[in-house]
Amino acid sequence: MINQLRYLTFGIAVLSVLVATSVRAEIDSTDVEELSNRENSPPPPYLPTFPPPLSNLEQPATTVEEWIAQIEQSVVQVTRVQVNATETGLEIILETNEPLEVPSTSAVGNALITDIPNAVLTLPEGGEFQAANPTAEIALVSVAGLPNNRVRVAITGVDALPSANLSVEASGLVIAVTPGTGVAEIEDDAIQVVVTATRTEEDILDVPRSVTVITREEIEEQSRLNRNLFEILGTTVPGFGPPNQSDRNNAQTLRGRDVLILIDGVPQSSNFFGAAGFASFDSSTVERIEVVSGPTGLYGSGAAGGVINVITSRPEEPFTVQAEVGISADLGELEGDSFAYDLGFGFSGIEGNIDYLFNFAGRFTNQFYDAEGDRIPQNNPTLSGATVLNFFGRSGIDITDEQRLQISASHVRDRREVDFITDPIVQDISGRQRARALAADLSFDELERPGNTTTNINLNYTHDDVFGSRLQAQAYYWDNDVTDFPFDDRGGFIDAIVYGPFLGEAFGGRLQIETPIAQPLELLWGVDYRNERNENIFFVIDPVAFDEDEVVRSLEERTWLPPYFVDQLGLFGQLQWDVTPDLAFSGGIRQEFVELRADDYTTFFGDDIEGGTVNFDATVFNAGLVYRATDNISLFASFSQGFSVPGFFTFINPPAGFSIEGGFEELEAQKVDNYEIGVRGRWDNLQASLAGYYAYSEQGAFLQNIPGTALSTLIRAPQRNYGVEAAIDWQPGDQWQLGTTFGWNEGEADADDDGEFLALGTFDVQPWKLTAYVQHQTTPTWNNRLQLLYSGNRDRGFEDGSDGVAIEEYITFDLISQFQLGDGTLSLAVENLLDNQYFPVFSQVASGFNDAGYLAARGRRVSLTYSISW
Repeated sequence: MINQLRYLTFGIAVLSVLVATSVRAEIDSTDVEELSNRENSPPPPYLPTFPPPLSNLEQPATTVEEWIAQIEQSVVQVTRVQVNATETGLEIILETNEPLEVPSTSAVGNALITDIPNAVLTLPEGGEFQAANPTAEIALVSVAGLPNNRVRVAITGVDALPSANLSVEASGLVIAVTPGTGVAEIEDDAIQVVVTATRTEEDILDVPRSVTVITREEIEEQSRLNRNLFEILGTTVPGFGPPNQSDRNNAQTLRGRDVLILIDGVPQSSNFFGAAGFASFDSSTVERIEVVSGPTGLYGSGAAGGVINVITSRPEEPFTVQAEVGISADLGELEGDSFAYDLGFGFSGIEGNIDYLFNFAGRFTNQFYDAEGDRIPQNNPTLSGATVLNFFGRSGIDITDEQRLQISASHVRDRREVDFITDPIVQDISGRQRARALAADLSFDELERPGNTTTNINLNYTHDDVFGSRLQAQAYYWDNDVTDFPFDDRGGFIDAIVYGPFLGEAFGGRLQIETPIAQPLELLWGVDYRNERNENIFFVIDPVAFDEDEVVRSLEERTWLPPYFVDQLGLFGQLQWDVTPDLAFSGGIRQEFVELRADDYTTFFGDDIEGGTVNFDATVFNAGLVYRATDNISLFASFSQGFSVPGFFTFINPPAGFSIEGGFEELEAQKVDNYEIGVRGRWDNLQASLAGYYAYSEQGAFLQNIPGTALSTLIRAPQRNYGVEAAIDWQPGDQWQLGTTFGWNEGEADADDDGEFLALGTFDVQPWKLTAYVQHQTTPTWNNRLQLLYSGNRDRGFEDGSDGVAIEEYITFDLISQFQLGDGTLSLAVENLLDNQYFPVFSQVASGFNDAGYLAARGRRVSLTYSISW
């Protein structure tokens, strides 16, 4: 108990120092200003001083209610917004309960931004204020609340940047707006809703596909529970598998197929290993996430299930510093080794035509406990015992009004301390057994500890007017190495203890040009290139040192996956045609050329394989219609084809007489035909969407367990997937927000090519999922959110022999409470609020062939975070 108190005391002390520092900074800045004002003033006459009566002193708060009230009184409330037309333009009036501080202004494209410090938006109708097209020259006026007690007024001109005069009065702020003159392009930030995952900027109502946009506010909110991006996606995207509490997306597909993950347009998935390092990318650098569900060829290979495009933050103010500290622990027994810590620091700014941003984040986890108070064993994908360091930097220069050059880089290093493993005794006990923790303080001799390292370097150039077209060019480098835990397969398929890294490396580039053909026609065309190298090395581990000394020592190095190269070149064209003001058509084609190269190699089992080169290609199409039934409702229908080059599993254990150039079915690209219809609605206080889809591929690609082992092999066979997705968000007023998402999908394959389709395993097709939330702005500075996630039953895979066990349902509740404290935000989050004992979908799937993977989920876990910016 003493250790627990020490951990708790340390966490409270760190939070106290950070809060005190922000308060002291305000006091110091005030003192400096007062001293500077006194320097040129004559000294005051000497007067005797007497202590004032106690009754005249301001009494401090003595209750929590009084303390909250005092803090709320220090923040100015914007209670009403008016927009009035004038002879010279517009007048915007913000009514307040107290005088405002002096706002700061900036410009982004055609948008004039006014940021008001120490203020919150408390309109009677709730939410933010928007006025579309208040005059012919002004496209939009919006007033929205920002984190850390700020209110932003954005005034977007139709053709040019407007100008404004600001007048701070006792009862509020008056902004006199004069429209600008000239012609300018509207930048990203001036568009109400953008979806760049389609490679062009579009209003979400005009996209003929199912699209989910996760905003910065949602990302910050969900990060209070968990910073793992796969967890956030599993909670917010209806067609994505439920969270699996893992460092990779095992049993997390999008509509039953693999998904292409991008960070600022750079693919994060390798041809063989998937996006293993993506979970460690820190959410604090993410501005928004855009998800296009369903197969697409717009970004090349890998998007058989859709595209997840992560867009990182850009500087918005002259200079800003952010800091964050967090502490979390399992609430059951407050076990000392369950404490985890998060640290973050960053700064950004704009100086003339140059902007910059830097962010550091550190995550330090120890052990996790399930709802019954038992330690969860460490395993390949578990997040325990981790030290994760994130570095992200970006710098850009606006060369001219039309040209911009930008470079960004990120580096993530994740390393694990292995203190507990799964007790192998569970394999010897009959029946399904929950994985048990066994103390094993593994040391790794001269080998690298388990974990992953990912590096991204991204160079972008844009020119908004190249003979009337907009040009975007990108060059990138990506490097990823992943080392799993030692795998003890003595007596199994490998018959050894093996351990070693997967190594992936790629460089590539994109060039795309948007060319207006005529007023209703626009053509997007360009080329993509990617060169990728993959390799997997296994060290055969000394069994005596492993068993007796808990030392992972290599006896020899062997090839598990030989070094091979995949060159991909894609040519594409995409046409956008506004047939009428209410009807839009889009369609396109992509031609992909792929080359596979591998040298001669020797397999893990000692077979010599002849290398060679193989070429193949794929042509995919897409077409979609969007009909604006009203200003608020759009109907859409689309046909799209996606393709992927599957990982070359045959390299690991090829059949007798195999050679690279001899050809094998596995090389054929998986081409998926997707049909989708849907409807979207967007009103001031209600947003909703509903879509249904069917996808089919002659040469599907899915994993199937090798009987009697913990390994899987890739199966190529006809495959079909189908399902329904829905999402509703409602803001009924009085500070309330409610919402729900629903996703159901199924899939079958004809693995024996006999015309009989059997259910796919749950590794590929997850159970139906329902999420819901209710959120309340309890006071102007206090917000609360309660959310649930329900994952349903699925036994079709078990009945058809694709799963080893039937998948069972579970439900979880989470609570997120955020309170504005000074210039920062104090957040309290409780994961698994009801302390429900359950097993994530992937754990259940793994238990079908190995109880060592039957890991329980985390029990009730509380997190306390303080973040501040200045």
